[in-house]
Amino acid sequence: MELKIQDLCVRFSTPSGEIPAVNHVSLTFSPDTVTGIIGETGSGKSVLGLSILGLLQSNAAVSGQIFLGKRELTALSQRELCQVRGRDIALVAQNPATSLNPSLRVGRQIEEVFRLRGENRAQRRAHTLELLSSMAFSDPERVARSYPFELSGGMCQRALTAIAVAARPRWLIADEPTKGLDAVVRNQVYDTFRTVREQYRAGFLVITHDLLLARKFCDRIVVMYCGRVLETNTARELFEHPRHPYTQGLIASLPHLGMRPMAGFSPAFTHQPAGCVFHPRCPHAQERCRLEEPGELCLGEGRVACHGCT
Repeated sequence: MELKIQDLCVRFSTPSGEIPAVNHVSLTFSPDTVTGIIGETGSGKSVLGLSILGLLQSNAAVSGQIFLGKRELTALSQRELCQVRGRDIALVAQNPATSLNPSLRVGRQIEEVFRLRGENRAQRRAHTLELLSSMAFSDPERVARSYPFELSGGMCQRALTAIAVAARPRWLIADEPTKGLDAVVRNQVYDTFRTVREQYRAGFLVITHDLLLARKFCDRIVVMYCGRVLETNTARELFEHPRHPYTQGLIASLPHLGMRPMAGFSPAFTHQPAGCVFHPRCPHAQERCRLEEPGELCLGEGRVACHGCT
């Protein structure tokens, strides 16, 4: 079932003024494709993901449309959205150490999903152990008895993923799944997601700073900056032939490519520049970039919003 976003805008009202966190984003996600959403902190990635599930704070104003198949999610009430969350679209939240309840055993937290489906105690227990085993836990019984603080970061991430897939949703949104994890544990997360993808065939959105995860696991990449989509393409084409100067800067900052960071900083959301929002940091900026916001240009299988690519 296709997931489609049309002209989505998200504004937060704050004492410092209105913050435009997502600006006129239109994207279509195929359930057969793993899509990664990358960009610096504050680019609007997580806000976009939470918008799909209707999990934004009360000071958020949302316009535009989000469709799951033919069903418009932005038109649903909170009660109706509760029927969508977990069953149709599930969230693998960032920072599993705080997303899991520290006062409840891991097994009980997973069993809660099966309890809501009407299963009895024996069924819940059996399905929980089966699910933990599918997440590559060598001793599911011990993990089910454990509290989150007794598990490593990678094990907590796998437990959180188990909760997300327990109801067999059609879509999974993973928000910064490798944040704060070392290289070894990140590889475990890669393997877990591959397993989930093969076993459950759910559509996948991966919101991440981890460009290596995006390259290894994702089929397509969306690049965001200041709430805007600057470039989309297949993962292979984007990493081998990035077109937008911002995408080029992100990739050049990878350690194995020389770790050359971009100059400057992202502008404050309350003081965004006119024209192309990236022009103050762009080494190729022209007068047109300072005055006119670029539209999207189709190039092969990808799209880019840059005057220099026209």
